[in-house]
Amino acid sequence: MFAPNRALGNLPIGCVKRYGVLIALFTLGSWSSAALANETLRVGVYHNPPKLFADEQGQLRGVLGELLAAIAHQEQWQLESRACDFQQCLTLLEQGDIDLLPDVAWSEERAQRFAFHSEPVMHSWSQLYQSSDSRVEAILDLEQRRVAIVDGSIQQSYLAAVIERFAIDVTWLKVDSFAAGFRAVASGDADLVASNHLFGDWRAHDYGLNETPIIFQPTRLFYAASPTLSADVLERIDVVLLGWKDDMNSVYYETLRAWRSNISSDSLAPAWLWWGIALLLLVLASALGGNVLLKRRMTISRARLTTNETLQTTILDSVDAYIYIKTPSLKYRYVNRQISNLFNYPAEQIIGKGDYEFFDTASAAEMAEVDRQVLASGKKITVEEHNVLQGNERVRTFLSIKMPLEMAPGEAPCLCGISTELTEYLEMQSRTHHLVFYDALTGLPNRRLLLESLAEVTDPAGGPCGYSAILIADLDNFRLVNDIQGHESGDQLLINVAQKLQQRLTDDATLARFSSDEFVVLLNGLGEQQSEAAANTEKLARQLLEAVAQLRNDRALPISASIGITLFNSADHGVNSVLQQADMALQQAKAAGGNTLCFFNVDMQTSVLERASLEGDLHQALARNELALHYQVQVDHQGVTTGVEALLRWYHPQRGWVSPATFIPLAEENGLIVPIGHWVLQCACEQLAKWANQPSYAALTISVNVSSVQFQQPEFVRDVEGLLAQTQAPPGRLVLEVTESLLMREPTRVRNTMLKLRAQGVRFALDDFGTGYSSLSYLKRLPLDELKIDQSFIRELLTDKTDAAIVDTTILLAVSLGLNVVAEGVEKKEQLDWLKGHGCYRYQGYLFGRPTPIEYLFEAY
Repeated sequence: MFAPNRALGNLPIGCVKRYGVLIALFTLGSWSSAALANETLRVGVYHNPPKLFADEQGQLRGVLGELLAAIAHQEQWQLESRACDFQQCLTLLEQGDIDLLPDVAWSEERAQRFAFHSEPVMHSWSQLYQSSDSRVEAILDLEQRRVAIVDGSIQQSYLAAVIERFAIDVTWLKVDSFAAGFRAVASGDADLVASNHLFGDWRAHDYGLNETPIIFQPTRLFYAASPTLSADVLERIDVVLLGWKDDMNSVYYETLRAWRSNISSDSLAPAWLWWGIALLLLVLASALGGNVLLKRRMTISRARLTTNETLQTTILDSVDAYIYIKTPSLKYRYVNRQISNLFNYPAEQIIGKGDYEFFDTASAAEMAEVDRQVLASGKKITVEEHNVLQGNERVRTFLSIKMPLEMAPGEAPCLCGISTELTEYLEMQSRTHHLVFYDALTGLPNRRLLLESLAEVTDPAGGPCGYSAILIADLDNFRLVNDIQGHESGDQLLINVAQKLQQRLTDDATLARFSSDEFVVLLNGLGEQQSEAAANTEKLARQLLEAVAQLRNDRALPISASIGITLFNSADHGVNSVLQQADMALQQAKAAGGNTLCFFNVDMQTSVLERASLEGDLHQALARNELALHYQVQVDHQGVTTGVEALLRWYHPQRGWVSPATFIPLAEENGLIVPIGHWVLQCACEQLAKWANQPSYAALTISVNVSSVQFQQPEFVRDVEGLLAQTQAPPGRLVLEVTESLLMREPTRVRNTMLKLRAQGVRFALDDFGTGYSSLSYLKRLPLDELKIDQSFIRELLTDKTDAAIVDTTILLAVSLGLNVVAEGVEKKEQLDWLKGHGCYRYQGYLFGRPTPIEYLFEAY
């Protein structure tokens, strides 16, 4: 052991390591810095502001350009710039015609072509930008879109791979710079443009573009070097960068701050705003003129009203509105027929009375207050009134226009009112709104209203501060309730669940019925601390699970739920991504057995997307001839090969060999195992037919694993018989391997299928015996020919007494039933000797050979 350096002893471990790197780099570089002084470095410059460009004098500008100039000044290097576009710069760098190229993102492909220093100059990422009228929120929204992309950029290679993986139809518009891409979107030649976020944040506003939520490909930016450049130059760059980054007042941070301050928008008001103000003033002047004209017309109208009272009364009585005039003391002076019908009194019994005679006290008081304000201000107003007539409990809504009315010169003005009843319209509107935004069964907000609420929460401009949460609760096995007890019982259960959940939530939480048996809870105001928000959300989720578990329907069927949870901040998430994350967490909870909760994590999302990508590729694997059969030999106790097992393999052009444990369950889930399994059987039958004409191989069997999904197909027997007839393969040499789980599922149907094929001569083997149900009843009822002992028992055969006892018992059982026994996974001679000594005479495993293509199968033996 050795004692730590006392000068570094009080520093955190991370700091010690960092200073260690600095010391090492300094030690390695100090002797060479003098030798590199006055070195002339040829630097490629492509136009990519604000990170890199050249000014009119050819000097390096931009963040990375000015940092390189500062490094050169400190190291006494001379820089010679050479303008080129990005692809041309890369070619010159690889050929050694330039020495350095700033602003290059590291990738494995580029690391093979160029040299890179160790410490990144800065970090960046890529993002898609769109016009203000476009609504792209996820990768799948790029369908039928035109995307501008810099030719040869890392954005191009990454997006092309993603688009191909998801089979999205995208039209690419190749441009030579980010600025050209932004111009293409602004002019309508493209719908979106891919750019690094530094350029996007700098120029998107100038082109009227907005960023999308699609962020991808975080990158580290370096000064890429020609393979012929001395490694000492790159080491000196690392030394300088590490020194700068440890000093917040260094030129490194000064340069970053300077360029960030330059990214600002024009604060000057546009010219059209001044024209708009002028137009507004013109409209205002016209309105004032109209108001004067209106007053003159009202004076004329009052004179005509006096002389034509009978005629106007007839007109006013025919209008579908409540028209009245009140005295300055708020007594009715005139009412039309609609008022009489409303109060159910003739006009003469209404004149001279106030509102207290016809409305309840509260309504009359509110109307009196409004009327006095109109008379006091002398201004017309429009007001919505909610009144209750005496002897009636129904609240009636009126839209009233009230104005002072001068009946005669010198008299105090009266009050004229015109009211239109909105009660039925608002009730209909309320019913329509409720139908549109609320669930008819439970009365909860529906999917549409929840999405609108969630859009407000996730809006970076107006969303709440701190964390929010989405909880998706799904009832476990709800389908059984409908199937066993009927839909009426299921509907009542949903109503009960909604009530129970609502009781456990506070008023500021939103509970919605999202689909058949899915309920969504939106929680806001969970605070700024993620850990505290997660703890409070988990506590509430467990209370909701407990509330559901307490429910019983009319037949006491136990009820449980699964809950998926995601925490989010309005600045970082969109509606679709939040719901997608919560749904992923829900599926994880259901996969765990239900009656539990799961939080979303990034690894889960990565796994789901990877699985979706793999499934998409698997759909094309058979058509692209990516699948292959490898064969593993089976030998007897004398070392004679008795047959082979056909094993499915998949070679993916990008991923390489994909494990069968990964893609076969996926194929069974999506049904692809049916065509793939048919192809495997066809290949095996064709091989048996070839061997039938070769005496050396005619006695060999081929064992083929049959998926339970494939075996359960109604046409399975017909397909096998058809393949045997088509290929003329000997049926007695074909062995179909089935699992115990298949035999336990619909045993009568399975037995009938096996008997039909057995009648054709096909043989059956029970694969992985001992890992499933291991019921002895089906062994005597089914037409089996052999048992295959799973390799998990063979692996520990010599050290685990339990495994040895299981294997020994299986051998005795098979012999007593007249079945052959095949031991899988034999890898050691000691295992072989033990099996021989206990009566097992057929084997398969690495001791005898690994799975291999048919053309190489017997070369090793």
